[in-house]
Parts: sequence; C-alpha cells; structure tokens
Amino acid sequence: MLGVELSEGLLRDVCTVASIRKSLIPGVVILSLDCQGSKVELDLLKELLVVSEGSKTEYTLSREKPEYDEKKDFVAWGYVVSKKNIEATPPKQKLIVSLWGYMVMIESSENINNCFNVMDKVYFKLKHS
Repeated sequence: MLGVELSEGLLRDVCTVASIRKSLIPGVVILSLDCQGSKVELDLLKELLVVSEGSKTEYTLSREKPEYDEKKDFVAWGYVVSKKNIEATPPKQKLIVSLWGYMVMIESSENINNCFNVMDKVYFKLKHS
C-alpha cells in the first residue's frame, strides 16, 4: 500500500512510530506516527501500548469493528468529534476522534474528511505490520 487507503467509512495507512513521549496526564503517552499518506498523533494508556519507537505499524479507522489479534493489537471505539480543513501548501485535512477521552488526530493531504461524518461511531486499530 502506498499512501493512505480511503473509502466511505474507512481509513488505513502504514506508518513508522516517530516518537513516544510522556503526557502531562500520569500513565498516558503520546504517540506520533509518520505514515505513507498521513500523520497521526494519539493519546494512549502506557499499559495498552502495542508498538515501540521506530517500529512499523498500521492503523485502521473504520465504521465496522475490524478483525484483530487480542494479544497483539490495540482496538478501541469512539466518535469522530471534528473535521477540519488546514490552510497549508498543499492543503490538508484533519480528523479528530475521541476514544472515550483519548484523542486521535489524523492529518493528510488526501480527502480524508469525506470518509466520515461528525459523531460517526468508529473503531481505531493499531497493529504491528
């Protein structure tokens, strides 16, 4: 896969974990992912971390519950809370998802805002690739 895969109700991309840093919230880390067609930043409980800095990973954001390996993958559900257009060169779009308070921000030059509506229930999956 080259770039972000997108369709109605689905985003998927292959990434490298650029950094894992401490949050101001105790026990929470912030992951930064550099992906082929997008950038992702997300909050996560340290105990639920399934990737390490520098490792290859893949994320999926979908309306349908994805298949996953309970022992290897992180999967959570939440809601799309915001869609934004960012003035940049090239122009970018940003989706913000709340996984029960933990935030996932996906930014891309692709047309990702057409894949979901605000308040869509979505599943976020993170796995080693």
